[in-house]
Amino acid sequence: MAKTSPMSMLGAVKSVVFGQAMRWMNDPRVSRVVGDPRVMNAAMKAMSLGGTVKAEIDKASRFAAGMFGLATQEEVTALRATIQTLEDTVAILESKTGQTTGQTTGQAPGHTSGSSHSTGT
Repeated sequence: MAKTSPMSMLGAVKSVVFGQAMRWMNDPRVSRVVGDPRVMNAAMKAMSLGGTVKAEIDKASRFAAGMFGLATQEEVTALRATIQTLEDTVAILESKTGQTTGQTTGQAPGHTSGSSHSTGT
């Protein structure tokens, strides 16, 4: 059995509801009811409720992630961007360092070849 993501399930539900609503709109009885301002007001509140529920779920999931020491998707995305920027900066600095020193030695900067430590035994 294949897993279905919540967002694709939500899209399927929206599609079914939208199709059913379009069929109902062709019914004259429904047209009269929909014309009532009270019904329109209730419908607008119901539509805005979906966004409010999603915002509250996002807020609760961020709180739970913080409680358990987990990173949120936004934090992971920000960290990936930071890592990419740092990698780019390191690559630029390495290329500049390689150009100025001519890379005559294959050693890291600050490493001297005569610095072996012996125990004297």
